[in-house]
Amino acid sequence: MKRYFINSELKISATVLLTLMTLFLLITALSLKVHNDNLKADYIKGVGAIAARVVEKNPAMESEIIPLITREVSEEEAIKGKAFLKQYGLTEDLEDELFPYVSGAILKNNYSIVFIFIFMTTILYILNYLQHSFFYKRIRRLTAAAKKIVEGEYDIAINENREGDFSKLAISFSSMRHVIRNNISELGREKQFLVDLLSDISHQLKTPLSSVILYNDIMVSKELPTVQRETFLLSNQNQLGKMNWLIKNMLKLAKLDAKAIEITKEKQSLNETLQDSIDALEGKALEGQVNIIFKEKEEIVFQHDRLWLEEALINIIKNAIEHTPKGGNINLDLMENPLYARVVIEDTGEGITEADLPNVFKRFYKAKTSKKSESIGIGLALSKSIIEAHNGMVEVQSKVEVGTKFIITLLK
Repeated sequence: MKRYFINSELKISATVLLTLMTLFLLITALSLKVHNDNLKADYIKGVGAIAARVVEKNPAMESEIIPLITREVSEEEAIKGKAFLKQYGLTEDLEDELFPYVSGAILKNNYSIVFIFIFMTTILYILNYLQHSFFYKRIRRLTAAAKKIVEGEYDIAINENREGDFSKLAISFSSMRHVIRNNISELGREKQFLVDLLSDISHQLKTPLSSVILYNDIMVSKELPTVQRETFLLSNQNQLGKMNWLIKNMLKLAKLDAKAIEITKEKQSLNETLQDSIDALEGKALEGQVNIIFKEKEEIVFQHDRLWLEEALINIIKNAIEHTPKGGNINLDLMENPLYARVVIEDTGEGITEADLPNVFKRFYKAKTSKKSESIGIGLALSKSIIEAHNGMVEVQSKVEVGTKFIITLLK
């Protein structure tokens, strides 16, 4: 019972009802007092007239009549009185009009009851109207707000500073409004992401695809020397390999951004993951005559998805190899503390300008000073998405002609 009275509406209703019942009791008590006073007056009027007439005819009866008026009569006296009056036809079955004082009292009582009924009913209707107007006004406000949300207006707020179920409803409504707005915003972002993705794929595939089509048309329509034909075929093979790599990585990036890939984290050696990434790029490092130095200090066990994190590390190390001159070094360091594990990849390459630093993780971004014309600019964007999916962050520090440092922080 107590929890229902948390609602201010129930408190008001109970208070109003108690007030009305108290008012009804007071009015009824006042009416009964007036009725009793009238009965006493009528009793004195009727009995007094009879007593005066009897005493006037027989003064000796005065001493007997007065005690009869002021005390309750006995059962025997009452029976004799009824029998006496019955001889003249005065019984309870007679109509009220034949009893002048009684009929007047009954009439007054009837008027009082009707008045009390009309008065209390009017007050009840007025209070009921005021209470329900207040209550339905709040409901209409919620209805109007819901209609505006359906029409796309999400900045409307319903403020309820009272306790109770209606305030809970208003809070739930506000929460629903935020959820709907966030969902629609998310849908808008996903739609824009899809548009951008299709635009990026179209833009990146246009040039290599045109080159493949052109070389293929030349080989089909013309007789070419064997050497030139082999050159065209090798060029097509490179372009197709480039497109294949681009499409695969674009799909991975799209799935990561759309949270369509489940990252399965397991507690395993972070040292082994980093070493596997280095081993995968051993051939490319030898080809570019770049030294990869990994100084292991301690074994670090961390909860991560090895295959995905390897791909992120490979992309960053591969980027360092491509931008480090022959004879340069790439230093890898691994550390941890109670809050996070950290991987630092530092090269002695060409560096990145301050203007390009904020954009290195943007997809298809290519620095204006980059010497690698074949670079597409998607590897670092993919690495950033993978690291963030591991509850981590990546930052870059660089100086031109000195080198670049990638700092990967994985929160525990």
